[in-house]
Amino acid sequence: MPPLANRRLDIGVLDPDVYANGNPATYGLPLDQYAYLRENEPVYLQEFNDPLLIDRVRVISRYEDISAIDRDPDTFAFDRGHLNIWAINPIDPRSGGQPAMLTADIENHKRQRRVISRGFTPNVVRRLEEKFRDYARTVVDEALTKGTFNFVTDVAHAMPMEALGDVLGVPPAERAQFFNWVDRFAAPFDTRITPSFEAVLEAIGNLIDYSTDLAARKRVSPENDVISKMVQADADDPLSEEEMLGNIVLLASGAAESTRTALSHGMHQLMRDPDQMAWLRAHADDIPVTALQEIVRISTPFLHFVRTVTKDIEVHGQPISAGERVCILLGAGNFDPEVFRDADVFDLSRDTDPPHLSFGRGPHTCLGKHVAVLEMKILLEELLQRTRDIRPAGEISYVRDVFARGVYELPITITPV
Repeated sequence: MPPLANRRLDIGVLDPDVYANGNPATYGLPLDQYAYLRENEPVYLQEFNDPLLIDRVRVISRYEDISAIDRDPDTFAFDRGHLNIWAINPIDPRSGGQPAMLTADIENHKRQRRVISRGFTPNVVRRLEEKFRDYARTVVDEALTKGTFNFVTDVAHAMPMEALGDVLGVPPAERAQFFNWVDRFAAPFDTRITPSFEAVLEAIGNLIDYSTDLAARKRVSPENDVISKMVQADADDPLSEEEMLGNIVLLASGAAESTRTALSHGMHQLMRDPDQMAWLRAHADDIPVTALQEIVRISTPFLHFVRTVTKDIEVHGQPISAGERVCILLGAGNFDPEVFRDADVFDLSRDTDPPHLSFGRGPHTCLGKHVAVLEMKILLEELLQRTRDIRPAGEISYVRDVFARGVYELPITITPV
């Protein structure tokens, strides 16, 4: 820790207003604060005085530390309550929610993951690919008709809503309402999306009621989707009703938010960087995975996760007692110059080894990451192949939150080929 006189007192890496008012020149992220923490206070004590948040956490900002914590669930548990800094979480049974694989102990996590992964097999993904292509064409058709529109709602949300609806098994006519409920609890601190905390609780309740009804329908008429796989779980890997509901909420919110966020931040940066836009256009017939992973890196759709320490430890000379919580700050790790060359530079040709942290590094590695990347690839290919120009039509507006790093508005104008 630096001498008291040299310490920065303006650190707000867990302040939603810092991200709501983010600088577009630095991806909307407080990169200078991240750098200060990595270099000077890699184990930073953050305290809160807000009834909607937990009391305190130790903020971990270096890539290697974050990666090590994510790989060590025995020392840094994810089943002791509080997935993030929220006091109440819809998928955290110890803070008022339903149980899900992201908040289960390691054995229960493995059991739940085995069941849910049956909906994400390579065969399932290949079967969905052409359907995703049809959705992308329809989304681009409608965007071309409008010319000028909000990229977030009209493209970045429209595509995942349909694609994820297919993956989960939500009927097309019910998807708009389903994802409206998801949006309300995914951004609980932005009054443009959720007017009050009571509205958050109402949305969670509505989503759980709907999911209960949908699961009952899938038991009668199962299909080849994730919810059907969950209700058909065999005796060796049974899911309780509560686990099923928690995982529906987890998958809906995580997958919808991450894809929409990555697409929105990615498009914003492409418009800011003509050379990278030209590079991507030159590869629009078959966009490389490297480009998509770089978009996910600079986007960092979920900024942090919280873990509970199970025994007394020391990290970089700082003692942390059993029962204390650490916060792995994925945004800071994704821009660590000790790991990524020219870390602050947007480079679509960047090597993906080592990988970014956005999809996780340990047992919680994102189950649907291949589906998310496929959605992004197909949508960007269709959009770039059918336009000759994409320009900003207004300023970007960020969601006020410190967990999900959403974009509220990104006005753009596209010109067809």
